[in-house]
Amino acid sequence: MDKNPSAEGRQTLVCARRAPCFASEQGGDSGCFNVAVAIDENGLVSEIVTGEQVASRKAEAASSDCRILEGDLLLPGFVDIHTHGLGGANDAVNYWTNPGFTQSHLPKLGTTSFLASIVFTNEQTRNDITTKLVSRIGKVGYGAVLEGIHAEGPFIHDLGALPKSEDLASADQLHSWIESLPPNALRMMTISPKVEAEVDYARLKCLLDHSVLPALGHDRVASEADILGAMRCAKNRRLHITHLFNVTGFHHRLPSLVNFGITEKLPLLPEYSGLMSPTVEIIGDFAHVHPLTLQATLGARDPDNIAFVSDAVALPDPGKRTTYVGRELEVAADGRTVKLAGTDTLAGSCASLLATFKNLVTVLGVSESDASKMLSASPARIVGLKSVGRVEVGNRADLLLLDNSYDLQYTLIGGKVAYSKEFSKEAS
Repeated sequence: MDKNPSAEGRQTLVCARRAPCFASEQGGDSGCFNVAVAIDENGLVSEIVTGEQVASRKAEAASSDCRILEGDLLLPGFVDIHTHGLGGANDAVNYWTNPGFTQSHLPKLGTTSFLASIVFTNEQTRNDITTKLVSRIGKVGYGAVLEGIHAEGPFIHDLGALPKSEDLASADQLHSWIESLPPNALRMMTISPKVEAEVDYARLKCLLDHSVLPALGHDRVASEADILGAMRCAKNRRLHITHLFNVTGFHHRLPSLVNFGITEKLPLLPEYSGLMSPTVEIIGDFAHVHPLTLQATLGARDPDNIAFVSDAVALPDPGKRTTYVGRELEVAADGRTVKLAGTDTLAGSCASLLATFKNLVTVLGVSESDASKMLSASPARIVGLKSVGRVEVGNRADLLLLDNSYDLQYTLIGGKVAYSKEFSKEAS
């Protein structure tokens, strides 16, 4: 094995005893044993070989100036489409004014791509944050790659732990803001069907017109009619649901967002004709959603339509406190969640997507392939990311190498080692 995995300017061969889910050159997902992935000088996957061909490919690499990295399990890098950051500022609402802090920490947690989730307090804060984020979107070399923005609000019915907003009141203002951003900078916005129904879904339609994914959420009172109205606006496109079960409602006779989120196949009723069930995201820390509820949901939905997210707001440092727009947040004693200090109100998570992968496989009995899909391919596809989430020739080489205990050994981003368990000091 190469004794300097962070070396620059070389081709790389990543070898694993198994790769439960990747796309072969012929297309289609397949699990395999004994796999090698070649990475070119541009940081892209150039070749995938399996089985008996791996030994000869390794011998060829060893005889050239090619570094070889080896592990038990090869996965595509995890894609987190809902994270508020891990620190970098005195107030959590300002974390994204310093995106480098979070970007540098995510590789050791298995995340290679992410959307920056922002909340709205006022126009100045929004402008300061988006200006900083836009300068980093799509750029490799800072750690995990910022792929775009997820706006959580401001058109929501139930704040949960989010701060009050004094920003963006109308569809016209929303249109002007999106137009001021580069194409595809805003990938997703959380919006409440109850609030939108009151204005004939004007802002939701604005998002669709700009190819921004509307994520229904922060709404415990949305009616079946409110939700169906939103879905009809999307026509032949799927909507999304933000952190299913959290700040969303369920009733066995009066359907709300949770009812739609746990349904893969909609009823054959006239009002549902031509509609598709929304994709969903779920916080996988085993605190925001109980494992029993997760188990039932996994049995009801296709992994293609589920994305597990962190909803992170801090590093897992038990007892650590930070401010959040005049309020105080505190990391719980178990290091999994963050609460508004002195209350039981959950304000976010500290769990990593790597921990979620382990829990899915070892506690909920999910296959490695499906667990990987819900942390990589599915979230990438849901928000329209084309070159990440799958190990495929031509894709950016964002890869994870794990051991058989699911401990992370290497994280590669754009073909370069962003984290190494053995060489963590050099990698950082």
